[in-house]
Amino acid sequence: MSHADQGVPSPTPLTEVLEEARSLGFLGPGPIDPHLRHATGFAALAHAQWQKRLSHSAGPRILDLGSGGGLPGIVIAEQWPECALVLLDANHRRCDFLTRSIDRMGLASRVGVVCGRAEEIGRDPHWRGGFDEVVVRSFGPPAVVAECAAPFLRAGGCLIVSEPPDSDGTDDHTSRWPQDALLTVGLEPVEFVRSEFGYQVLTQREACPDRFPRRTGMPSKRPLF
Repeated sequence: MSHADQGVPSPTPLTEVLEEARSLGFLGPGPIDPHLRHATGFAALAHAQWQKRLSHSAGPRILDLGSGGGLPGIVIAEQWPECALVLLDANHRRCDFLTRSIDRMGLASRVGVVCGRAEEIGRDPHWRGGFDEVVVRSFGPPAVVAECAAPFLRAGGCLIVSEPPDSDGTDDHTSRWPQDALLTVGLEPVEFVRSEFGYQVLTQREACPDRFPRRTGMPSKRPLF
């Protein structure tokens, strides 16, 4: 009996990719739907931020930092045909999976995979300052995210980071993203957005100083804040 005969939607290339990612341990356990909704929230917010900033221009160039199982980058690419993406991950198995996945979904013409440490790739002139937006689903604490993401953003670019729910329900994330400390890498917090999930939005006020990111491992060992 087919999926349709059972009243079950047929799998799409995207759901097949996410199912494989989960089976390989690149996504958390549980149903795929929450992961999809979370990534769709990223896509909607990234598009809204782009319209606010440069709606007259062609689609943006976006970096998915620590892409893992391809979220949110692959969903953004599927839902926003005008944008181009780079999926960055340091793990070779995940990078091989991502490369196969974008081929399977027919996205290879505008989605690429870069395998390497953010601290190293962020110093490469080919990638540094080359992105309009950086999205981060699960990479590390705010200080690590800020130091590793800022070098990729052009001045005026946008960083969108998934945020955990607050236990007290206040959604006060100012302590997690201290404005004075963030200015060290040229970032400024703009707003916290809560829909089904929470997202912190920051803008790259000016190009990240040349001294960042520090050498591999230092953002975690000696966080800026």
